[in-house]
Amino acid sequence: MRKFLLLGVCLAAAAGGTSIAQAADAPVTSGLSLKINGWIGFMAGLSLSNTDDSTFDRDYDFISNARLQFDVKNVTDSGLEYGARIRFNNVDRRNNVTVDRTYLYLKGGFGTITLGDAPYAIADFGYVYAHDTLNGKLGLGAGWGDGLDGKFNLFGGSDTFYAVDPSYGIGGLNGKDTKVKYTSPSFSGFSFGVDFTPLAGGNGHAGNGGRNDLFNDSTARYENIVTAGVQYANTFDGTTVTVRGSAGTGNGVSGNEDYEAYSLGGQVIHSSGFAGSVNWVHFASTFRADKAIDSITGDLSYYGGPYVVSIGYAYTTAEKNNGLNSSFTNGDDLKTNHSVIGSFLYNFAPGLSSFTELSYELNEFRTGQDYEATALTTGVVLAF
Repeated sequence: MRKFLLLGVCLAAAAGGTSIAQAADAPVTSGLSLKINGWIGFMAGLSLSNTDDSTFDRDYDFISNARLQFDVKNVTDSGLEYGARIRFNNVDRRNNVTVDRTYLYLKGGFGTITLGDAPYAIADFGYVYAHDTLNGKLGLGAGWGDGLDGKFNLFGGSDTFYAVDPSYGIGGLNGKDTKVKYTSPSFSGFSFGVDFTPLAGGNGHAGNGGRNDLFNDSTARYENIVTAGVQYANTFDGTTVTVRGSAGTGNGVSGNEDYEAYSLGGQVIHSSGFAGSVNWVHFASTFRADKAIDSITGDLSYYGGPYVVSIGYAYTTAEKNNGLNSSFTNGDDLKTNHSVIGSFLYNFAPGLSSFTELSYELNEFRTGQDYEATALTTGVVLAF
């Protein structure tokens, strides 16, 4: 009996010692809060017409996707807020998991300093889209039911030949690029932001390649990228007015042209529920070519409590020899692009929303075949 008692005491002491050792090695997290959120979505799509539809085996399909986000935060007695974010995007069987946000931040009366893989300042201050603001009120996001900034072109859609903001696909930047960013506090409605990124390129670069980031290969696009933006946002009798402008520059590498982009836009969210926005994005030069490319996006929306209805239009015009070619036809050298989308969003219950969107796209090229497509998408999203 004594042996069993002695063995029990020894095990308890060993367990206690192990716990103490682990506690001594563990980081101090007192006061830190962890928030886990995300969404799970399902979408059905129908290709109504398409330049390539003769090659389709069927004109309909289903898609499922999800996002998972972890936010850590704490506020000191002096008022300093600090935290971090890890975001797993495209959580599905096709992509497995895409990690597109890994950054930490410090926030106080001096503003916010962000370190890591976060959106560019030119994206923060160059993005003006009323539909997205209202989309967020229903808990949707990540491009599901997000109009011109959405996933409608997953079903027979074309290449993205327009820019909702200057970091969009035509420009060749990516929110995964590792950077240092400063965002000011608001001064009577005015605020600004600026960032620096050593290298923009594929996932093997952009701050994730270690020693490889010191070399430029075929996936590297720009180096020494600096972007900045300014905005004025204020509310008058329940109506919110936002005006934004941004600019960015970077040196082209691996034979790519330099990056030079600008934007200017405005948005009004009226107290009655009506909303509208217009945003102009000008690329003076991109990795594709040293040619001017201009995109104008406009949106008219109405927010009626549990629902949002809107229509958006994107127009792009480009100089000759711009390198914007079709992946779906033999069309070369984009002349103009037209994208129109109508959206209806509805919130059934807390966290549960639906969307239905009808889209039309037309890519016109200087040589080769144009591309034209019409698609209908609908689905549900559960946000948590």
